[in-house]
Amino acid sequence: MSPKRSISSKEGFKDIFDSPDQKFSTNNILILSKNNGLGFSRIGVAIRKKDNRLAVDRNNIKRKIKGSFRAKVLELPCKDFVVYVKKNLKGKDRELRKDLEHIWVRFKENND
Repeated sequence: MSPKRSISSKEGFKDIFDSPDQKFSTNNILILSKNNGLGFSRIGVAIRKKDNRLAVDRNNIKRKIKGSFRAKVLELPCKDFVVYVKKNLKGKDRELRKDLEHIWVRFKENND
């Protein structure tokens, strides 16, 4: 059985937002990370309802972010990651994919 890969609790998000070990940013997203001591990586996604009114749009963005994470999870360090979406990314799939790829590479490089 695979370990649970998502950060679900409010306390988990708060801990990472309050004192991240690393953070990387683009115009569209901010990714914070913190060592978790679990031996595997986890992810949480934060999207403001103010920026993306429809739940369908928020869920599509979350799905794309988590899919990108799953594709890279074996290359990433054992940390908790929180992806904060800064603005509306509806219809900007290519831009989101490019930003995520760039940031996952930076996390990998900084931990080698």
